[in-house]
Amino acid sequence: MKGQRHYLRGYVQRADDDQGDDAAGKPLTIVAATAGRKGDGLNLTMDGAELGRFDANPVVGYGHSYWGRDGLPIGRSDKTWIDGDALKMAIVFDQDDDFARKVERKYRNKIMNAFSIGFDVWNIDDAGVPEGWELFEVSAVPLPMDPNAIVESGREEQLALVRGLVGDRPDAEAFAQAVMTHLEQLQGTGPVRAGAVLSKKNKTLVQNAATALQELLDAAGGTDDEDDERAAHEARLLRLAGL
Repeated sequence: MKGQRHYLRGYVQRADDDQGDDAAGKPLTIVAATAGRKGDGLNLTMDGAELGRFDANPVVGYGHSYWGRDGLPIGRSDKTWIDGDALKMAIVFDQDDDFARKVERKYRNKIMNAFSIGFDVWNIDDAGVPEGWELFEVSAVPLPMDPNAIVESGREEQLALVRGLVGDRPDAEAFAQAVMTHLEQLQGTGPVRAGAVLSKKNKTLVQNAATALQELLDAAGGTDDEDDERAAHEARLLRLAGL
């Protein structure tokens, strides 16, 4: 059964030529959604995506408003595709619309970075993975409706390192996101802002977390009688990793 609409954050995947007046009107690549468990407990696997409805009318709105004169589209997705565990789009803003060009400048100048998709899911299993999900719309937004939304541009260098360290675990993406959230808390300023770089301290924390994870995996596989001892060992390793 299909239920109520859900929302999920997206973000600009910035390139060197995304800024300046010469970039106006050119496609802006965004990561509209990624696989992995999110704040609402859902894990949108890309093989469950249904994009037909969106592909038939791939407009970009503003603030999830699509009704009335103020809800007219500000652009479109020239290309919508699945890239591994991510849903990507190449967004083009309407150059004949003053408001659309103003919004575009906010993205080009890194004042805005977030996008948000609206979608529906059905038949969610105990692991939070829906049998399928249908993309309804995508919007440029100052703040996504996902309550756990954060600006992710500038996070990519750190997140890439985390993903590389956690390896091929089935929950690697969820673990990587959890480590990133912890690093942001350590910084004491909330989510990583655009342009942030990976500090030596954070890199060490990430590597410690990955080392602790590997030790946990190496210690796995004992008998039931060893559960208490293993649990205590896990707690010690996580403390050492700073998690």
